[in-house]
Amino acid sequence: MKSLCAVVLVVFFCSAFQDGLSQQAKTDSLLRVIPGMEKSSERVDALNELAFHFAIMSPRDSEKFVEEALALARDIQYKKGLAESLKILGVIYYSRSEFSLSAEYSYQALKLFEELGDKSGQGKVLNNLALVFSAQHEVEKLYEFSQRSLRLKRAVGDSVGVANSLLSLVDYYRQTKKFDQAQRYCKEALARYHALHNDLGLAHASRHMGEVYADEHNYVMSASYFKDAIHFAKLANDHFEIMGAYRNLGHLFLHAGGFDSAQYYYRKSLQQARQYGSQSHEMLANQGLSSYYSKLNQFDSALFYFQAATTIERTIFNSEKLQQLSALQILYDFERKEQEIGFHKKIVQRQYVAIIGVTAILILTVMIGFKFYYLNRTNLRAKEDLLKLNTEIHSMNENLEQLVQKRTEEIKLQNQRLVEYAFFTAHEVRGPLARILGLIELAKLKDISSEDKDQIMARLEDTANELDEVIRVINRKLENARQKL
Repeated sequence: MKSLCAVVLVVFFCSAFQDGLSQQAKTDSLLRVIPGMEKSSERVDALNELAFHFAIMSPRDSEKFVEEALALARDIQYKKGLAESLKILGVIYYSRSEFSLSAEYSYQALKLFEELGDKSGQGKVLNNLALVFSAQHEVEKLYEFSQRSLRLKRAVGDSVGVANSLLSLVDYYRQTKKFDQAQRYCKEALARYHALHNDLGLAHASRHMGEVYADEHNYVMSASYFKDAIHFAKLANDHFEIMGAYRNLGHLFLHAGGFDSAQYYYRKSLQQARQYGSQSHEMLANQGLSSYYSKLNQFDSALFYFQAATTIERTIFNSEKLQQLSALQILYDFERKEQEIGFHKKIVQRQYVAIIGVTAILILTVMIGFKFYYLNRTNLRAKEDLLKLNTEIHSMNENLEQLVQKRTEEIKLQNQRLVEYAFFTAHEVRGPLARILGLIELAKLKDISSEDKDQIMARLEDTANELDEVIRVINRKLENARQKL
């Protein structure tokens, strides 16, 4: 039996190690290939994949890759890549506890995924928003977005996504003190992660289960699940989950009275946070150590860690976390700060009203100027059209005069030819015609001989031929005149 268990453990760890190696090999391959890739959608996808991988191990590197992907996606108008980049930015700002920025980028990503009809992308972003509302203790929105995310992920068959959304619902039931339902959803998520051999998911689910048992003051079960979370987080190389689990164990032992263990785990969490540059986790670890020293009545040390946590709080602009530090709030004059904030708010409001007024005046001025410019431009165009029309009319008049002059000259020429024709007809035709008429009268005489009649007929024939030739000449002249016209 022992040998069988040993074999199972060896196979499990070898599988996890091979997954880690394959992921690292893929990351190394992307790092080598990306510099030679053209500015295309493939480059955006590769940068987003790198950013997502480094989001856990190195948020600064992740932010560098995702900002390059974001700029390129906007440049080439690649909506899917842009949506993915915005989603990853939301995750990065969530890990820094900058929830306003996280929500802003997540909403932008959600809008793009909705335009693309990408249900899987919508489901992931909705779950990210649920986590933001969980951190801000807005339980109604947490429930709404978790349920919407869960429905979409079930619709597309995303088993890992379903488990993630179930954990968001666990947060809701914890915050509303419904621990039985929280345990039920957490167990379902754990079963899904186990079936998928998802170490990262197992780490998250184990820590959630530990928190549920801690809420019920079952410290033994809670500690067991927190340690499972650390184990799986180490396999998944998720340093942030390890920090959170260490801090959970610190809280657990502090409430249970195990002060030495509480200090050990708080310091482990603080050490990890400083090593991996997580200001939010460093702040929370300092808060835990401040509470620890307050429990021991060591107020100098408590104040030291409280001030360290407050300094980090100011650095990451998270006022909501500051309100949770109730142990040493007496050190601050909150009333004076509230008065100063109110005074500054009034100044900002007045400046805002003034800016709106000036902006409105500028907009009105621009609109009036644009109107005058449009009218002036219209008048200039009308004037140009009128001048152009006058030019065309003048040109038409000149052409008309030329046409009239040409037609007059043609009529004169035609009249002259008619006169010539009439003159020609009068002289050329009447001669032969008169001779024909004379010969006909001679032929009518009764006392002429047959020989004379023959001569008369011959002369008559010659004269008729002459008249025929004259008529042919006239016809040729008429044809030539018509061709010239």
